[in-house]
Parts: sequence; structure tokens; C-alpha cells
Amino acid sequence: MEGIISVNGAITPALEAKIGVTDRGLLFGDNIFEVFAGFGNKILDLTDHLERLRTSAEIHGIPIPWTNEELQFEMESLLEQTSFSKSYIRLAITRGFGFGLSTDPSMKPNKIIYCLPAKIEDESIYTKGLRLKKKKSSINETGKVAKTGNYIRSITALAEAKSTGYDDVLWTNANQEITEASTSNIFLIGREGDLVEIATPTERSGLLLGITRKRIITLLTNASINVTERLISEDEIPRFDEGFLCSTVRGLVPLAEIDGHRLHSTRSAAVFHHIERLYMTWVETEVGYRVHWNTGKRIEEV
Repeated sequence: MEGIISVNGAITPALEAKIGVTDRGLLFGDNIFEVFAGFGNKILDLTDHLERLRTSAEIHGIPIPWTNEELQFEMESLLEQTSFSKSYIRLAITRGFGFGLSTDPSMKPNKIIYCLPAKIEDESIYTKGLRLKKKKSSINETGKVAKTGNYIRSITALAEAKSTGYDDVLWTNANQEITEASTSNIFLIGREGDLVEIATPTERSGLLLGITRKRIITLLTNASINVTERLISEDEIPRFDEGFLCSTVRGLVPLAEIDGHRLHSTRSAAVFHHIERLYMTWVETEVGYRVHWNTGKRIEEV
């Protein structure tokens, strides 16, 4: 495995990194984390990710004794020690070491930062789109949702979806409203005559508010393109023509199907392509040059 990992400031090659087996993140999933995408030495949406990390920490009472500036400096220092076109950066903070579910204020948090080459996806997911399988969630989230290391239900649901020929799961809540995919937020696009609706589930549905989701809403709003955050019933899915998932590392991925309902997100006239171009123009501005999203390679001007 390529890359390096910092465990409480001790940097080693990825396969040599170690942490004690009584770490509560390992024992109980007692941790919070954020994933960042890096292109060259630039980390996208760094401030928003760190703000969400602190929100997750507040929800679960996990102390973060490091300032945002210290965390940023350490992540950027790791980037400087690697030469990946596109980097996967994962910042995880666990409550510390200790058995038992009861917490102790004397526990000292552990900080783990991974700096690895980002996975290069099969290009077909961007050209052909993904197929989603609906699944009712057994958890009824209320209020703000934290980003923690408890992904076992998504791992299981994703495996089940793939075993039946689908690419990912689309969670629905107890009220039959769609929420999110296994690790991504969703946008759906529908038409009624000349009117186009771009909709995404609201926080009230019980989902983790993604940073890329937030960025897309901001870009669309700034471009005077209406986007609606609302409750979306699973019964509404047939009225949508297009859709896409969005996440930090995968970026924007078009949808081809939801539970048998075909979507036309990859056709040449799809609204999705306009949103994708808007997002990639922002990425170019942030990074300082045009990049191929999947590989991170620089696109030379001709």
C-alpha cells in the first residue's frame, strides 16, 4: 500500500502504522472522522470539513485538543511528503484508550491522519451511471447526524445490493422518504414542461449533510439556478428523469437506475452535465489548473 499515515504525529509508511488494540475507535467505533480530496498540494473544502468534524465531536462529546490551524498544517505537511496527483486524506479522532461503554474525561484522544493515493474508479461509473437499490433503514435519525466510523449497516447493505446486480444502496427512512446512498448524498432532476426541478433530501429526512452536497447547492444558488432541499417520498422517484450522487472523493456520479426506474443522466442534453461543468470549473479555480477528476492528472491546455 502506498502512502503515509500519522498516528499522534508519528509518521510511517502506511503498512507500518500502529495503534494500541484498546483504542475505543477499534473497540466500539467511538470515533469521528472526515475524508478530504487533495489535488497536488490543494485540499478541497478544507474549512467546511473541519467545521463538520467539530460538529460531530460536539454531538458525541469527543474532545478535539488541536486547533484547525494545527490540523491543516499537519495534513498539508503530509501532502508535501507525497507526490500523488489525487490524494485521499482521512482524519480520524478517537476518544482514546479504554474498555467499557462509560467514558472518562481523563481519556486522551488519538489522532490518525491517512494520506494515500485516491482510488481510481472504473470510468464506466461516470460514463454509464450507477444503479441503486432502495432499502429501508432500521435507524430513524433525528437532528444533526455525525460522521462516525460506524458503517457496518452500509457495508452489509452495499454487499446485498451488489449481490443482486446493483451498484449501491439508496436508504429510505421510516416515512418512506429517501435519504442518501451508502457514502454519498443524492440529487434528483425532474421536468414538467419547460420547468426543471433539482431536488435533494432535506436534513429532516435523517441524513449526513455532505460537504460536496453543500458546495453544489452553493454553486447552483450563486448561478441563479434553483435547487430545492425537501422531503422526497420514494413514490416520487418515477417522476424524475435524471439524478446523481456526490461525495468528496468520487465527486459527481450520474445515476442510470433506481429500483428499475431508468434515469437518463448521461445523455448529451442532460442537466447533470451542466451541473458537473459548474462544479469542475470551481475545482479548476481552487486547484489552479484543470484536472481529470478520477485520476487527478493535470489537463494541459491546447
